[in-house]
Amino acid sequence: MTTGCENDLKTIMELDKKNAGVEKASGITIIYSQKAKVTAKLIADSMERHLEAPTFLEFTHGLHVDIYDDSLGTVESTVDAKHGKYMDGTADIFLWDNVVVKNKKGERLDTKQLNWDAKKQKFISNAKVRISTPTDTIRGTGLEANQDFSIYKILNPEGPFTVKDSALIQ
Repeated sequence: MTTGCENDLKTIMELDKKNAGVEKASGITIIYSQKAKVTAKLIADSMERHLEAPTFLEFTHGLHVDIYDDSLGTVESTVDAKHGKYMDGTADIFLWDNVVVKNKKGERLDTKQLNWDAKKQKFISNAKVRISTPTDTIRGTGLEANQDFSIYKILNPEGPFTVKDSALIQ
């Protein structure tokens, strides 16, 4: 008794074509610059570059980003996420799954999804967010923040929070 296996040549060619459209790398460090200044450094365990248009980089095993000030000497904020996608044509970065942003003031953003527009140097999210400061925790849905996370706005705040200075209310 014998058994055999017959493969469809067209199926094999399609599989090879899909695999040929992806480059894989591990132990990744990427330096981002804008106007001849280094603005960020990304570190990831692994990366896949998808070569079919629109081309993008995908980080499926986590990533860490240090965002620098103008002198490259000080880390202004850090970003961690379990997954990320960098779009080559637009420089937009989409982060999801346990996204954490920390700034040098000790404030921390936790969310499930965050978009980073590197050209505008801005974070945007439509998801639920939690911001922890040394003295308070603020929750809500939706966020806009600058790249170093020193200025942020929760679009739809929820729950109790403390206003520290009545002069800010107008």
